[in-house]
Amino acid sequence: MESVSEAAIEARRLTKVFDGPGGEVRALDNVDLIIRKNEFFTLLGPSGCGKTTLLRLVAGFEQPSGGELLMDGEAIAERPPHRRPVNTVFQSYALFPHMTVAENVGFGLEMMGRPREEIGQRVERMLALVKLEGMGPRRPNQLSGGQQQRVALARALANQPKVLLLDEPLSALDFKLRKEMQIELKRLQSETGITFVFVTHDQEEALTMSDRIAVMSDGNVLQIGSPTEIYEHPTSRFVADFIGETNLLTGRLSERMASSLRFELDSGGLLEGQEDGGNETGARVTLAVRPERAEISREGSGLAARIEQIVYFGTDTHYHLRLDEQTPFVVRHQNRSGATSRFSQGEEVRVTISPDAIRVLQD
Repeated sequence: MESVSEAAIEARRLTKVFDGPGGEVRALDNVDLIIRKNEFFTLLGPSGCGKTTLLRLVAGFEQPSGGELLMDGEAIAERPPHRRPVNTVFQSYALFPHMTVAENVGFGLEMMGRPREEIGQRVERMLALVKLEGMGPRRPNQLSGGQQQRVALARALANQPKVLLLDEPLSALDFKLRKEMQIELKRLQSETGITFVFVTHDQEEALTMSDRIAVMSDGNVLQIGSPTEIYEHPTSRFVADFIGETNLLTGRLSERMASSLRFELDSGGLLEGQEDGGNETGARVTLAVRPERAEISREGSGLAARIEQIVYFGTDTHYHLRLDEQTPFVVRHQNRSGATSRFSQGEEVRVTISPDAIRVLQD
C-alpha cells in the first residue's frame, strides 16, 4: 500500500456521470488511484475510456459526481481551477497569436502580478529549458509546430505548478517530431521534478515516457504499473491486447507437473507454462504470447503452423501464421543480418514458445 505522503494526487472512488441523450453516461466509475510526487504518470486507453475526464477533474474544469479527489492530502473538488497548483497543456497549444513568444510564456506571471524583472528572468530560464533561446521576440506564426508546443510547455511551467497536465499534446505533430518531443518531455519532467500527468491513446508513447501507466477502459482503471510491468505482465485480456501486439490463445489448464504447467489449446497443440493465473486444473484459460517471444523453425517440436504472409518493417519482419489451420498467430524476428527472410509464404513451420513467455489472463 502506497503512503499518502507520497501522493501528489489521489482519487478515492471517484465517479463522474454525464447526462446523455440515451440517459446517464458513467465516464468514471469508482476510480481509485494514486499519482506520486515527481513522477511521469500516463493515463492510457482508447477514446471514451474516461482518461480526459479524469484529467479535467484534476484541473477543475469538471466537478465529480461522487468520491474524493485530493492533492497533497487535501480535498480539491471545491476549489476553482485558478486556485489549484496545476497547469494544463492542450493538444491545440492555445498560444495568443498577437503576443510574442516571450509574452506568451510570461502571461501567467503577469496575471499573478509578479515584478517585471522577475518575469523577464523566468521567461529566459523557461525558454532555455525548452531549448528556444533567442526566440522570445518572435510571434507564434513564425514558429514550427514543434516550437509552438515547446512555447506552450514553457508557459505552463513558468509559474512552477506542482502538477502539469498534458492532454494528448503531441497528437498533432508528425511522426519524427513526436519522437523528439517524447524525449524532450521526459527530460523536462526529470529536470523540473514536477509531477506530469499525461493523457494518450498511443501505447508506444506511454511506454516510452512513463514512470507508471494506468490503463483505462469504460471508466475503469484496469491495471497500474511500470511500462515493463504493463507490457510483460498484463493482468487482463484487454490490457494484453491493447498494449502492443499480442497473440491470444484459448484452451484449458490440463496438467500440473513438477516444475511447470501444461495447457491444451483449442487449436489442438500443447504448451508448457510457469503460471496458472489462479486457475484450477481443467479450467478454461486465455494465454498471451508476445510476437517477439516466439520462434519459428522448419523442424523440431512445437506448434504446427503455416506461413500466410510475411511483412517487412525495416527493423524487423512479421510472420503471420495459422496454427493448425485455425488460430492466427504472429511471430516477429529482428532483422539483425539484413532483410533476407529465412522462410517463404505458404511454408509449413513449427512454433516454439518458452514457458516464461506465456501469460495467463483474466477475461
